[in-house]
Amino acid sequence: MKIYLLDTNIISEPTKFTPNEKVLQKLADNLEYSCISAVTWAEMLSGIKSLPEGKRKNGLLDYSIEYVQKQYEILSFDASAASIYSDLYERLKSQGAPAQRFDLLIASIAITNNLILVTRNVSDFTAIVENSNLMIENWFEE
Repeated sequence: MKIYLLDTNIISEPTKFTPNEKVLQKLADNLEYSCISAVTWAEMLSGIKSLPEGKRKNGLLDYSIEYVQKQYEILSFDASAASIYSDLYERLKSQGAPAQRFDLLIASIAITNNLILVTRNVSDFTAIVENSNLMIENWFEE
């Protein structure tokens, strides 16, 4: 059973020059309970592909394909998430607090699958949390 939907800044933490040890431990402890969204997968790949050719780019591609894609289920943005997305988008827009579209897509996938979104950027999701049942954790602060 999956419990956590990992945001891009969490799943990419192991690739940092000095990764956060708490986050690495939480990733290891919760591997079987974690997944990522297709949006996060797209963000990862597009970020890597935009890098200049070289060892760093090749290493990140290897990590993504050989580790992330094989270890983590990648959840799609489906009809249920689309419905949640459209409702939240309109609600936030009417309040003058529209969320970033990628954040709202990821949050909608978490909500529709009843998962806890794990992110470092908690403030990016504040308005969504206040207007939905989105659950969030920040493994950098725990």
